[in-house]
Amino acid sequence: MKKIFQKPGVNIDRLLQHSRYLEYLTKRVLTFLPDEFSGKITVLGFSSRRSNKEKQQNLIIAAASAAWASKLRFYTPTLKRSLSAEPQFSQLGKIAIKVASANISTKKDKKMPTYSNNSADIIQSSAQFIENDELKKALMRLAHSVGKK
Repeated sequence: MKKIFQKPGVNIDRLLQHSRYLEYLTKRVLTFLPDEFSGKITVLGFSSRRSNKEKQQNLIIAAASAAWASKLRFYTPTLKRSLSAEPQFSQLGKIAIKVASANISTKKDKKMPTYSNNSADIIQSSAQFIENDELKKALMRLAHSVGKK
């Protein structure tokens, strides 16, 4: 952090330039995908590295949810072929897809259902007649945790 604040103009300009570059890459990628992906994906990075004496570029794309990531994985082979035809992406090796949702909540939901002791008794008595040991143990744990509330 000290380095950033020592020369803030240079570092901030570099960050802004990189941000604009990623926006540009996102727009380029979106030109090869259906319109429904607009606003659902963003390019996180485009890196070059050498493997076996040849330069390989990796594209990292973030999807808004697991569902959008799955849809994008379906389009990945076509996207890779289309991008590889572009001079900028001519050495594209891998497209990595990450799920990056901003809607993740770490707070517990306070509106958890409450169960009566009767519920725990019903689950426990039902579990006694289950022949599958794993299921029986799972139901007994459930009855125990329901009974605590």
